[in-house]
Amino acid sequence: MTYNMSTSIIIGKIINKFCRVFSLGGTALPGLVILKINSDFINQLVKTNQLKSIIITGTNGKTTTCRLIGEIFKTHRINFIHNRSGSNLMRGIASSLINQSDVFGHLKEKFAIWEIDEAAVKEAVKQLKPEIILFNNLSRDQLDRYGEVDSILKLWQESLQLLPKTSQVLINQADARLKTLSFPRIVYFGQPLSPGQYHQYNLEAAKTVANVLRLDPQLTTQGLTRFRPAFGRGEELVLNDKPIKIFLVKNPAGFNAIWQMLQDQNQLNKRLLIILNDLIADGTDVSWIWDIDFNYLNSRKTPITVSGTRALDMALRLKYAGLNPHLIQLEPNIKKALSYSPDYILPTYTAMLKLRQIIFKQKFD
Repeated sequence: MTYNMSTSIIIGKIINKFCRVFSLGGTALPGLVILKINSDFINQLVKTNQLKSIIITGTNGKTTTCRLIGEIFKTHRINFIHNRSGSNLMRGIASSLINQSDVFGHLKEKFAIWEIDEAAVKEAVKQLKPEIILFNNLSRDQLDRYGEVDSILKLWQESLQLLPKTSQVLINQADARLKTLSFPRIVYFGQPLSPGQYHQYNLEAAKTVANVLRLDPQLTTQGLTRFRPAFGRGEELVLNDKPIKIFLVKNPAGFNAIWQMLQDQNQLNKRLLIILNDLIADGTDVSWIWDIDFNYLNSRKTPITVSGTRALDMALRLKYAGLNPHLIQLEPNIKKALSYSPDYILPTYTAMLKLRQIIFKQKFD
C-alpha cells in the first residue's frame, strides 16, 4: 500500500514522537520508514511547496559548507531547512521535511540546504530538483561503501543529466577531477591552496552560493564572520581546564589536510590523540590510513595516543611511518584515552560521536 503525502507525514511524526519519548535516537528513522511506504514522498513535498533546494556534496567539507551557507541565510533573514540533525542520505532529508511541515505538507521555509552523501547525489537530484548543486571535492573514501573515485564521478555526471536546465552547478576547480563534469550552466570557484588551508575552500564555496543567489555581499560577510565550527570540525573545547581542538578525520585527503595545517601552525609536536574506529558509518575498511602522509614522525619527541576499535592498526601505521614505538600510547578505551591530556583530538566519525556523548555527559565547556 502506498500512502499519500499527508498520511505519510502523520505516520512520520508519530514515529518521531515515539523515538523521542523512548530516547531511541535515530533521527532518520521516520524518513526511512516513510520512504519505504511512499517512495515519492520527498518529490511530492518539494512540488507542493515549490521548495528551492541547494545540494552540497563532496568527500570533505559538506557539513562546514552547509553551516556557512546557513549563517549567510540567517543574516539575510532567509528561513531555510537543513538536515543538520539527520543523516545525509535520503532518509535524513525525508525526516527533516517531516519535522518541518505541518500535517498537510505545508512548509514555512522556501529554501533548503542539503548536505548529501556522495553516493546519494543521483537520487537526491531526482527527488529534489535542486536550483543549485555544489561539488566541493572528491577523493578516496570508504572503499567498502563507495568503490574508487571514478565510480562516484560517473554517478555524479549521471546526476547532472537529471537536473532542470535552469539549475546552476558549482564546481571547485582546484580539484582537477571535478572539471570533467559537464553541464550547460557551471560556475567554477577555488584556486590551488596549501592542504593546510582546506577550510578556505568551504568559505569560497559558501560565497559562491551567495553570489549565484545575488545576495547582499555585506550581509554575506557578516554571516561568514558569525560562523562557529560544528562539533569535531575544528571546534575548541575545554577539558579539565585545558583547551583542546577536535578535527574529524575520515579519509586520507582530510587527514593529510589537517596534518599539513598542524605543521603550518607549528603544532605537530603537541600532544595528539588519534581515534580510529571501523564501524559502518566510519567505513569498515581502514586500509586508507596507509595513504596518510605522516611527515616528520621520526623526529617527534612528544607521545601520540591511539584509541578506538582499530587502535592497534593505527599504532602499527605510526610505527612504520617512523614514530619511535616508545612514543606510542595505546589505549583502546576512548574515555580513558582522554586522561592523557591531548591538545588535539583526531577522531573518525563514530569516535567523534562517542566523544560528543562523553563531553555532554561530563558537561565539558
